[in-house]
Amino acid sequence: MKKKPRKFDIRHKETLTLFLKEYFDLFFPDLAKKMRFETAEFLDKELISLFGGSENGGDRHKLTDALIFVQIMLDKKLEAILIHWEQESQKKKSFDERMFHYFCGIYYRHRRLILPIAMFTDPVKWRKPVKDTFGLSLPGYPINEFAYQLIKLKDYGAGEFEKLSEKNPLAAAYLPLTDYPAEDRPLIKAKAIMGITKVAQGRKQATLFSLIEESIRLNKEEEERFQKIIRDDPMYQEAKMLESIEELGMERGMEKGEIRALEKVTKNLLRSGKLTKKEIAQVTDLDIAEMNEADKETEETVKNLLRFGKLTEKEIAQALGLELSQVTEIAQAVGPEFADVNRES
Repeated sequence: MKKKPRKFDIRHKETLTLFLKEYFDLFFPDLAKKMRFETAEFLDKELISLFGGSENGGDRHKLTDALIFVQIMLDKKLEAILIHWEQESQKKKSFDERMFHYFCGIYYRHRRLILPIAMFTDPVKWRKPVKDTFGLSLPGYPINEFAYQLIKLKDYGAGEFEKLSEKNPLAAAYLPLTDYPAEDRPLIKAKAIMGITKVAQGRKQATLFSLIEESIRLNKEEEERFQKIIRDDPMYQEAKMLESIEELGMERGMEKGEIRALEKVTKNLLRSGKLTKKEIAQVTDLDIAEMNEADKETEETVKNLLRFGKLTEKEIAQALGLELSQVTEIAQAVGPEFADVNRES
């Protein structure tokens, strides 16, 4: 059985697709100033047709790598180039040769200037670095010297990315993959989530949040420390609000599509009032306890968002996929002061 790309790898590809400018601002600021990002086009099908996908026995990594067409200003002239981007979650033997192989295939097909980039996201410091050049030669007769841009996130200090995250949310999302003491893991996750709260709610923010979740999986003790940080420190209030929304899963449909779809059907059936919870349980294979627990989680999330006082009842309803009347009912149960503060005038 062929291995499928991991969610972790897929999240990195999605992040690059949505934050291409921020990526170059972060790692290649000199090139970013010259690039015309509005012309960028991801040529995924081209990459798969060249090297194959997992469905036809080819290189499964091509499904999570990227080939990007973009225009760039070179010597006061607008030129079209290709960017070949790879994300690797572990060190690989003969990787330099592999990058050269892909370079040759892409150049043979397109005959354009190519910028090859490989980003390593593995969590260890290397004692022996991966080679970023590949050469062919005979004694006294050089034949070819190939080089690519190698990014190793663990070589960056967390402090450096934390400063950069003030202007670039991508630096915040990559923060868990940088270098820092192991005991700081809960704090690093809190800082990472806080760093993406300025991104507008929607697919972009959800993708960064999911990348953070995949990048730093806390154990039970670390999770307790993390929750304490975002609960007790006023500095992380917005991170707590984002965590509350995401825990409900309203932005994580990309990972929980079938589960969320089933829950949505269940909620719609309940709202219709035509079926009892017992009858719905027979149809959906969810038991009544699960439905009650889902109701309880939804109610608790609404209460938390009401207490923050930053969203109106209408905005909360839209964010969580609820009817406005449901949110209003919960607000009134919490207390008139919350209902008044959060209701639009």
